[in-house]
Amino acid sequence: MATVDWLNCLNNPKLLPPRSHLIEAHQFLGHFANDRVAVDCGCGTGRDTLFLIEQGYQVYAFDIDLNSLQILSEHPLVAAAPQLDVQQSSFTEYRFPRAHLINASACLFFNSRDEFHQLWPHIEQSLYSGGIFCGHFLGEDEQDTHEKLPVLTLARPELEQLFTNFYMVSWKEKREYSAQLTGKKRSWLVHTVIAMKR
Repeated sequence: MATVDWLNCLNNPKLLPPRSHLIEAHQFLGHFANDRVAVDCGCGTGRDTLFLIEQGYQVYAFDIDLNSLQILSEHPLVAAAPQLDVQQSSFTEYRFPRAHLINASACLFFNSRDEFHQLWPHIEQSLYSGGIFCGHFLGEDEQDTHEKLPVLTLARPELEQLFTNFYMVSWKEKREYSAQLTGKKRSWLVHTVIAMKR
């Protein structure tokens, strides 16, 4: 779902429903009853952003792709949502606000390894204690060690290290077969993580 999703969002203006892991992550934030703040990283055309608006969050959304942001801006809900802040930005340029929820669906693996390791502390620091991170990572397996990939893959121990300051709510692994990122059909190991900051 993750790798194919991201590219399909750019190429298909039809709005998809919110991702199931975001809905699940939202359900863990019941203890923050009011004034909840969410960040939607790589928001694309807004499938998750619109869900967060509907749930009453102050939403900060960003994406580097201007065409996707244009589609998002034309949605009727956006015009009536003063609690939405949308920016065209890369991960390296974005300044994260303090947040109760950070959603990074199908986007983090488009950072280089150096960019990602500079980015992750900003994500972690911006979350309040008890706040939720949810998102996708591409796992690294044996075939990845012999092939230079255009996306970031992380071995499971690296992922576990990222979440040492979190309680793990859900961690799912899934195999996908796609040719969209490399031009050649291959297997991807997709990690979907929901974690609560300690």
